[in-house]
Amino acid sequence: MPLNRSLKGKEYQEVTFEVTRPEVVAFAEAIGEGNPIYRDAEAAKTAGYPEQVAPPTFITRIQIMTSGQVVLDQELGLDYTRVVHGEQQYDWRRPLLVGDTVSATPRLADIYARGPNEFLVIEADIKDRSGETVIVARSTLLSRGTAGA
Repeated sequence: MPLNRSLKGKEYQEVTFEVTRPEVVAFAEAIGEGNPIYRDAEAAKTAGYPEQVAPPTFITRIQIMTSGQVVLDQELGLDYTRVVHGEQQYDWRRPLLVGDTVSATPRLADIYARGPNEFLVIEADIKDRSGETVIVARSTLLSRGTAGA
């Protein structure tokens, strides 16, 4: 069954996320990141940052929380058993730091077909407390064989 293309542009519930030191350190350890700016505030400050830095892929945690709302939207008609992750893209404005509280409102940016497959693009503008964009995150999911169904 094809995806509901009339939902293009739909925004979902805002998600707020606090970047904490223990979570950043645990994430750095989990991915094997040894750079001290990701593990120690003083090392980050020595390197010119105002606070300990989260590894670039740390933002995937909030991306998963935001995109989850979209894929579970019954109106969309997505059969998750047909889904393959196609692409992940981040447009960075500044590093994510320990102590940041960020919020993101996921949006169904696009739905389009190529051959028998449909592509679902989910975008979230991730902002800090002041409303400044820190990162724009885009995730493209592939719905296999649903374009012509």
